[in-house]
Amino acid sequence: MNRAPVLVIVLASVLAVGLIGFFTLFERQEITVPAEAKGEAKYNRFFALERTLAKLDIPVSSVATLSPSRVPLGENDTLVLGDGLERIGVDDAQRIADWVNAGGHLVLAPGPADDAAHTPLLEALGGLSSKRMEEGCDRLSTDVPDKSEASFVLCGPRFLLDDEAAENADLLIGGHQRGYSFARYYAGDGEVSLLSDLAPLSNRELGHAAQQRFALRVLAPSEERHVWLLYALDGPSFWLALFTRGWPGLLALTVLLLAWMAMRSARLGPLMPAPPLQRRALLEHVQAAGEFLYRRDAGLGLHALACRAALARARRQDPSCAELEGEALYERLADRHGVDPAQLARAFQIPANANAFRESITTLARLRSRP
Repeated sequence: MNRAPVLVIVLASVLAVGLIGFFTLFERQEITVPAEAKGEAKYNRFFALERTLAKLDIPVSSVATLSPSRVPLGENDTLVLGDGLERIGVDDAQRIADWVNAGGHLVLAPGPADDAAHTPLLEALGGLSSKRMEEGCDRLSTDVPDKSEASFVLCGPRFLLDDEAAENADLLIGGHQRGYSFARYYAGDGEVSLLSDLAPLSNRELGHAAQQRFALRVLAPSEERHVWLLYALDGPSFWLALFTRGWPGLLALTVLLLAWMAMRSARLGPLMPAPPLQRRALLEHVQAAGEFLYRRDAGLGLHALACRAALARARRQDPSCAELEGEALYERLADRHGVDPAQLARAFQIPANANAFRESITTLARLRSRP
């Protein structure tokens, strides 16, 4: 019996059951996978806020400087300060404080009380208490139709207001005992909005409806008010800092460069003619070899060679000298060559210095020069 048709039917049935089960139990769902930020959104935390306000026809600009030429603050403008409060100089801090008193709206996160006490901008603005508060969270609710996204949590280092700012406060979130997460108070003709953290205004958080509604209520934008978003504070340009603050180092490097050029310039100039090739005399070679041997061991080797040569010549000329040693040998040689025995004895001793070496060699040379 052929079983091939049966196997085909069974396999087809299993495949059909599997397909029916898959399409019955399968449920199509759409999921959102957050992608990594690219371009300006990678370094500008207020990029999404800028695009949102621009679509609402609100004048908005993202900047990284507080230069008056780049950021001409108007009386009714809004300035959001991101990172780098401690880098704001005294002059810029006073200019911002005067602008707020003239009608500007400033939004910032003061940070911990210890850091705020040494920040020129917060000192110029005033309004903050120096009492240190712990970090905490507050849940903020908005009037969003979708109840699942109607609230969010604002966390960060809490802060306190001084008595004058608390009296002029328009909105406070938190408590006097545990500190505030958000506060808006009047300063002169302007307003200051303080947040424990600017995360609700950043790119990721603005994807939620509650944070969007909160950002609009904090900024209160309009077509007549320009919104300036300072996402980072750049310092002065490298070349400006180099020539204004680094001139001592440049001056020192210039002096060193000039000194090096002067030192190296002594080696420059026309080529010197090559010295004429001349053969040195034999006596010069002998003298050079003797000076080399003397410098090598202070003349001890030369003295020993001279002593051996003088004794060898004396024993060849007078075989009886071969049987003598010490004083007897010296007296025999002194009688034969007419030399003082004491001087001859010193000549065969190791010289103590250059003068003694010279005298010894002179005496030994007299022995060799006389028959």
